[in-house]
Amino acid sequence: MPERVLICGFGAFGEMHAKAWRMLDPDVILMVADPSESARMRASQLGVSAERIAAEPAVLLEGADIVDVVAPPAFHLPLALMALEAGKPVLIEKPAVKSVSEAKNLLAASGALPVQVGLVLRAHPLVAQATQLLGADEIGDLLAIEGDFRGWKRMRADSSIIENDGVHFLDLMRHFAGAVIAHVEARSWSLLDADVADDIAVELGFPNGVKGRLRLGVLAAGDLEDAFVPGALTTKRLTLMGRKGNISIDFNTNRLTLSKVAYMRSAGGHDVKPDHVSMHAALGATPEVLLARSFAALIEARRGNAPVLCDVRQGALEIAAVLAAIDTSLERQTFTPVAVEGGSS
Repeated sequence: MPERVLICGFGAFGEMHAKAWRMLDPDVILMVADPSESARMRASQLGVSAERIAAEPAVLLEGADIVDVVAPPAFHLPLALMALEAGKPVLIEKPAVKSVSEAKNLLAASGALPVQVGLVLRAHPLVAQATQLLGADEIGDLLAIEGDFRGWKRMRADSSIIENDGVHFLDLMRHFAGAVIAHVEARSWSLLDADVADDIAVELGFPNGVKGRLRLGVLAAGDLEDAFVPGALTTKRLTLMGRKGNISIDFNTNRLTLSKVAYMRSAGGHDVKPDHVSMHAALGATPEVLLARSFAALIEARRGNAPVLCDVRQGALEIAAVLAAIDTSLERQTFTPVAVEGGSS
């Protein structure tokens, strides 16, 4: 029997979710709840039957097997809590919550029901391949992770660039490090507008000694057009650095590069001897395909066959705690400039 999926929120990403559900199963029964008349009209134009379209989700909730929350972030928690109270498994888009207290509420309400946070890059085949390479000791002990998620892309009014973009790489850094993020130090620039940070750099520390560095912003042009946001020009690159090499994933080109190296102590520090470089492509890893893969994981969890792709503890509670720490660090701005002296004639 096909799944009955209630999509709460039918903006651009809600439409993408609908297409991905149909890609996963053409027979899926879609329902759409959105207070916007134009959004409901788009749902009708995409083939959702009139009796399965409503302004309020409560009207359709009883007939749903899964509730897919794609509304603006301020509505994520109340919609998820309503679905969980009705005993429905939930997919909740990122940022799942706005605070640690909200995350704790969501965690408590979820109980034994599957709740999956929509950090969709976890479903990318190159993330699975990088995990295998790391586990096979291809780059030796993991030392550091560097992420660059920048580009010319619109800034949202309902979530910051950390909440909208940074959470994807923060989640993957935690995944690859195999440990929670223990501490952060963040710096920002506000060069376009004094009230809004347009470039952010975050240093991360993990309890196992792995270091992290993440760069976010809209000042530097990206390398390619963004697959998720047409017209945006972004760079989305994550690099794992080990004692024996690097694994670099470019999420815009869907390519993974494995680079092997030998480091040997020398008088100057280290003699660096590159070994070989190999490249791997993930064909057809479109946004809809990645979403469909993530939806499949939730269905398997609903059937009791596997865990969700990203659970509430990691995708909501841990991420909310990290975002709160980053906000605190940005507010402090403890950077102390050191004057350059003697450089001029």
